[in-house]
Amino acid sequence: MNSIKFITLSLAMFVAINVTALDKIIYQGAEFNDNVREFKADVRGIRGIRGIRGLGGTCTQMQEDFALRLLVPKNTGKTLSPYLTLYWWVSQPLQDAELILIIDKLATDNDFEFAPPLVKKELKISVSKGIQTLPIPDFELVPGIKYQMSLSISCHKDYPSLDVSATGSIIRVEPSAQLTTKLKASSKDKLPLIYAKHGFWYDALDELSKQIQVSKDSSQLRQIRSDLLGQVGLHKE
Repeated sequence: MNSIKFITLSLAMFVAINVTALDKIIYQGAEFNDNVREFKADVRGIRGIRGIRGLGGTCTQMQEDFALRLLVPKNTGKTLSPYLTLYWWVSQPLQDAELILIIDKLATDNDFEFAPPLVKKELKISVSKGIQTLPIPDFELVPGIKYQMSLSISCHKDYPSLDVSATGSIIRVEPSAQLTTKLKASSKDKLPLIYAKHGFWYDALDELSKQIQVSKDSSQLRQIRSDLLGQVGLHKE
């Protein structure tokens, strides 16, 4: 009887330890400010767009408080991965939406050269509201280069200025030997904590989201992800 109680208690303590560790996830990124990247249409804006001839079907269906966001920090977020998985959020379902993804080097004040973007993808997708995933396996990030990403919902093929857009930036960083050792020695459930502690936003969010997908009960993990998003001023899911 005592052994059964001990085993039960040990399991409870094990779960508590793991959950508590993840509950304390802290993103050590650049200082946050309140200017969150998002499109939030007011009533006049959406109604004005709806009256334009040739407007795309998705944009005519947008609610007055429609919002599109990239789940990225205000300042350039870091990643260890050579390939980006972009997480984004919409406030309502989209049916056959025409999306445009653009990735290019982040322009500097002294950069006057005009060239086509490194990546331009046109996608037609249908999604439910909430957090979405867009893997980009065919473009490799070069370490040390800052990239800007733009995700747009195309509203009119002749007037790109009418598109609903959200932007963010990313830089790939080579890990230190100490971080590499720590990651290899870590259990999978601790990886988001380590990534966030060292300022690797994209890796922390990606690993946490992957764990949510395979978890039988993802409510606690979703709360942790929501708290992580809140640390960079993004609305909690």
